Amino acid sequence: MLVNSVNGANSSETWLNAIKFVVENGRRQGSLQREVLNLVSVIQSPLEVSEEIDQLFRKHIGSKWIFKGADCIFPVTPNSKRTEHTKWSSNYWGRLTKYRRKVDQLDFIIRRLQSKPHSKQLSCVTFDPEVDIKPDRPYNPFMPCMIALDVKFRDGRLNLFVMFRSHDFGRKAYGNFIGLGKLLDKLSQETGYDAGEIVCYSVSAHIRAKEFGHVAALLKQHNNEFEIPKKVFKETTLEVYSQV
Repeated sequence: MLVNSVNGANSSETWLNAIKFVVENGRRQGSLQREVLNLVSVIQSPLEVSEEIDQLFRKHIGSKWIFKGADCIFPVTPNSKRTEHTKWSSNYWGRLTKYRRKVDQLDFIIRRLQSKPHSKQLSCVTFDPEVDIKPDRPYNPFMPCMIALDVKFRDGRLNLFVMFRSHDFGRKAYGNFIGLGKLLDKLSQETGYDAGEIVCYSVSAHIRAKEFGHVAALLKQHNNEFEIPKKVFKETTLEVYSQV
């Protein structure tokens, strides 16, 4: 089985190239209109987005999905429930910072980067078998899709590697890319190292049937109006996607 790869200059362009690939090469699988296995998406400048693509996403998919995809990875909106120990398992941020209500995995990575930046042990997980495996249920809607993260400091830059067992490119992947960029930015600021690339490995990259028409309309308008992103802007504030 082959590994497929797409890349882009920023989060928006990488997401756009990924959905084009899924639409053109994916197969129908149950409720999924298109699915591609083993898709690697490389975001070269993950702190940047394309204004044109961003606006197309808001128009055809909806601004709320940027928030939903990003906020669970790196919260940008005030929400006290995200910091409660009893809520540790309800989102990626809780699992990264309060795993089993006690382990701050991101803090470990930051401290290790400061003392041993070239370490190969800069990993953290979100999947917990005791919580996420339900033998008596055929389907667990709360099993995390993002399974693990790994950080590598190489050639003077921090690079983030991410694994998704299941990745919804029709709605959440774009926001996921933005949230991961903000997470990498936090690690960069905490350690003083420059942010590098994000490499995202999606075992199942898919677009569901109910979103396929919206994705197709977005691609059609994009192809009709312009061929490549015309303007790229860098966003450094954490509140940018809280207004949805």
